[in-house]
Amino acid sequence: MLPNPSLDFLQQILTDPAWSHLAWVFRWGFLLGFGSLLLFFPRSKSPVSPQNPRRFLSRFWAFWLVLFLLLICFRQAQWQLMGRQNEDFIAFMQRYDRREFNPAHRVRAGKILDRRGEILAYSPLSDQVIRRHYRFGPVASHAIGYNHPVYGLTGIEAAARKDLLGQDLDLKDDWAVLGAELLNREGYAEGPHVFTTLDLNMQLRASELLGDRKGAVVVLDIQNGAVLCMVSHPDFDPNRLYGGLFSGKTSGAPLLNRAVAGQYPPGSVFKVLIAAAALQNGFKGSYDTPPEGYTNSPANPRIRDHEYYAAKEKGRSWRGHGRIDLGTALAESSNVFFAQLGVETGAENLLRACHAVGLHRSFSLWQGDEATLTVKAAHVPDLKDSQPYEIAQFSIGQGSLLMSPMQVAMISAAVANKGWVNRPSLNPKTLGVPLGRLCGPAAADQLKWMMYKVVQEGTGRRMRMAELPVAAKTGTAQTGGGQASHAWFTGFAPVSKPRWAFCVLVEQGGYGSASALPIARDLFRSGIKEGWLKL
Repeated sequence: MLPNPSLDFLQQILTDPAWSHLAWVFRWGFLLGFGSLLLFFPRSKSPVSPQNPRRFLSRFWAFWLVLFLLLICFRQAQWQLMGRQNEDFIAFMQRYDRREFNPAHRVRAGKILDRRGEILAYSPLSDQVIRRHYRFGPVASHAIGYNHPVYGLTGIEAAARKDLLGQDLDLKDDWAVLGAELLNREGYAEGPHVFTTLDLNMQLRASELLGDRKGAVVVLDIQNGAVLCMVSHPDFDPNRLYGGLFSGKTSGAPLLNRAVAGQYPPGSVFKVLIAAAALQNGFKGSYDTPPEGYTNSPANPRIRDHEYYAAKEKGRSWRGHGRIDLGTALAESSNVFFAQLGVETGAENLLRACHAVGLHRSFSLWQGDEATLTVKAAHVPDLKDSQPYEIAQFSIGQGSLLMSPMQVAMISAAVANKGWVNRPSLNPKTLGVPLGRLCGPAAADQLKWMMYKVVQEGTGRRMRMAELPVAAKTGTAQTGGGQASHAWFTGFAPVSKPRWAFCVLVEQGGYGSASALPIARDLFRSGIKEGWLKL
């Protein structure tokens, strides 16, 4: 939530050193004005009636003055006793009222914790001043967000605001917090703690592995959709916010949560959804994949496999994959095969698969009053069977198709979960909410072992680990404009009893197998070795 522009001038006035002197002028002016009204009210012993306007006006003004004072007293008492129930009033008072005795400054939001109870955010008290502190700085900044008196709130800080302040008084502990505030206004009672689904160890390691590169890492719990890891780079430090972050002058757009709001062509990782739609539609055949590629018309450029271009760069010719089945095509990531497969599967079946995994809709990762943790809807073109070339481009993850890393991870999770798609969530209280079904269990099981073949024999061979069998898919998405391709890698593990689905994106990282795959491999390898991922 960005600062309210209509109230920004108050920030300058109330933080100016001259404000304390000006405030005394206002107070004395109010008292003098009030005394003048009482002193100079007309007095008369004649009866009150419209025929005696002097006496009538005296009583009339007295009535409204008393009513005004009563309303002020009522509002002040309401704030002193139950003011924390009004979150907007608290936010306003914390931002614009700098007086030391302002009760709003004694409202301490509760701690934000990871799934194991590690503290991610808390409100320490120093010299009678409360500041929100983020223990690990930029780590998990896009998920936790920030709570700042000037720049507002985002992320879990905004979505779970009522829970953190203890304003949802359904629990006995919440009433205890309120009672402590009523009895001891100097106690600085802290609101309830809030658990998240995040795994701090995984978050730290993924952030380290992504390093200075732009991109995102997402890890989901396959069974219930819990978001275990959500890293987006560049990130920002919520302990050190400054105006340049919000003016668009900072390079790299660090406030953009690339994991859920980034829009990228998915490239070959989207072939997982195409394969699921084809298997659900009963596909069991094979296609010839000639070196000259695929096109439906001489007017359209040919869709070719990447081996064609690799051979051409070395001055050699390539003979093509020949006639191959779906498993081999997925392992070799054949564009020529999937272009034909998408056209045969048809626009209706492909769009149905997109809707099944929720690509057409946006949804929140934490249901709250402020939806600042929203997975942005993908840009899915309106496919028509009368436009086969557009379907072919779509089927290799190119064209106008755009998606986020979170949505790619959801597709992998659906394959591992017998076709069912769970809505990702950062809130452990709202897990296991189904969004739809990508395909039936038989098709999902077939596709699972095809993705395992990608790691064992295909483009994902560098992901092979003796300690963890992985099913996955690499992706390299062209960006145009002479820029390097985006690197993707997605999948799930362990293959036999899947528990984690993942997606790694490295912006302009080139081949997915070269830059995105090692991040996923080293992340899981560290988790198993260090014990925070248990098989």
